[in-house]
Amino acid sequence: MPLVDLSYLAEISGNDSFYIAEVVGIFIDTMNKGLPELEELVFSPTPDYDKIHQQAHFLKSSAGIVKVGGNYENFVKMNTTSLTHSGIEELRSCMVSIKNTYAEALTELESLRNPG
Repeated sequence: MPLVDLSYLAEISGNDSFYIAEVVGIFIDTMNKGLPELEELVFSPTPDYDKIHQQAHFLKSSAGIVKVGGNYENFVKMNTTSLTHSGIEELRSCMVSIKNTYAEALTELESLRNPG
């Protein structure tokens, strides 16, 4: 399975490379801003589970369109776990996995944002 999976995006865009590049750019911008915010919430000494839920839910939407590794599934897990107002270790584990996978995929994502 590829690290970056754009099959859904290709399907809904009719494989329009301009559209795909545009959406990948929005995805990168969203993740570059949203992941540090989520990380700060998850690693806070006093986690605010409602805010974690909101941020994970927001990022999950983007991760469902541009799939990077297992990040979508980790956002789903974070979204569900945070609703229980417990499971901070699981949330932190998901966060580390998401961050590492995204960092690994960033070069490929940037090349898709700026094809040529």
